[in-house]
Amino acid sequence: MVLLQDNSVKVEFDSSVPCIIWTPIEYMEGEKFRDPFSVGINFMETKIKELPNLGWLNDARKLKSVKIDDTKWLNQNVNDRAYKFGAKKVAFVLPENIFGKMAIKLYVEFTNKRSDNKLEIKAFNTIDKARLWLKSPNTISVEEVKL
Repeated sequence: MVLLQDNSVKVEFDSSVPCIIWTPIEYMEGEKFRDPFSVGINFMETKIKELPNLGWLNDARKLKSVKIDDTKWLNQNVNDRAYKFGAKKVAFVLPENIFGKMAIKLYVEFTNKRSDNKLEIKAFNTIDKARLWLKSPNTISVEEVKL
């Protein structure tokens, strides 16, 4: 189910995993970057009550870069809400672009430094591996990649 789609981004709900999928198509910053995350987190907050294992998948293969202010905004706004309503897993499909990888690494470092962090974050080379990890219990090992 598509929650938001335009020329720069797509946000959808995949009930088969279940997860919210954020897919950037072109470079975004400021409100254009933030609004899709707000749409996804709003939907996730209502849906997680019936699907407690609802995850978040960032299909970042086309991600070029992210402004530091947008990364901080994600960490302070989206993560704070996710912690409160009980989100557990965030998966990334890594971009080939070095600047995109650096943006993801920075987000993960910000998140993992927080004493209140409750998210398990993993990165993968393919969307199929990311989906499998989100779908499976933590006892199943899925090949991940280091950031």
